[in-house]
Amino acid sequence: ASEGQYAVYDLGGGTFDISLLRLTKGVFEVVATGGDAALGGDDVDAALAVWALAAAGRQATTAHDRRAVLVAARAAKEALTEAATAPLTCSLADGPLAVAVTRARLDAVAKPLIDRTLGVVKRVLRDARVSRDDVQGVVMVGGSTRMPAVRTAVGELFGRPPLINLN
Repeated sequence: ASEGQYAVYDLGGGTFDISLLRLTKGVFEVVATGGDAALGGDDVDAALAVWALAAAGRQATTAHDRRAVLVAARAAKEALTEAATAPLTCSLADGPLAVAVTRARLDAVAKPLIDRTLGVVKRVLRDARVSRDDVQGVVMVGGSTRMPAVRTAVGELFGRPPLINLN
């Protein structure tokens, strides 16, 4: 890796973290960090579940129903990483739920949450007095960074495609 500043964008299931690192002579130094402990991929699942129930004119009244629709929402979200459309299906107490979800719908549902992560990134850059152009690369970490909308939004913010194939 070349010397300079790197951002690590980490969107996991339950939390979001951003770290700004400086690489000098092979050593990484943490320049700044930020995050949102109450924001993660689980929130995208929950928002998609709410949308699906509303679209079908249904409600999840029991704990089992709420869990089932969340599991179905996560499966649809994961399928939409590759597919343009995916089914969101599960069994609820009052019968089966089946809703088709497009990637565009998922993107729209996820946008406010993705925008919240970008706000945190901008604040960390500002506090560190680092411009996006000072950042050599953005490393994506966490399962929710597989979402195309997340990769696109982060790429647009930094003006370059994020690095997704690093360990």
